[in-house]
Amino acid sequence: MNQTVGEFLREKMGNMANWIATELGDENPVDLNQYLAERTDTEIAYTVGILRSNSTMITHRDWSGLARLGDLPTQLLELFQSIKKREDMHDKFWRYLTLYVEVISNSD
Repeated sequence: MNQTVGEFLREKMGNMANWIATELGDENPVDLNQYLAERTDTEIAYTVGILRSNSTMITHRDWSGLARLGDLPTQLLELFQSIKKREDMHDKFWRYLTLYVEVISNSD
């Protein structure tokens, strides 16, 4: 059975959620797994579409640009700020965002 784009994104974001929970521990401001459980695959794909529309900031790893994305849910912006404080998490975080943008871009 083939996965839809939304299902694939949900799976990969779940992986990211588990990684974030492990890395941030008690400093984790948002339970990303819970957040994902409360969203449809379409909502997840829509959120990634917002990132895609602003993919230049991902390419340039632009934290301030990411923080100014008013279309992203507040919970995600809070989570991104916590990750920004942890330099050891930056590379993997940006690789996840790049993957999401590539997946949604290739689904057209």
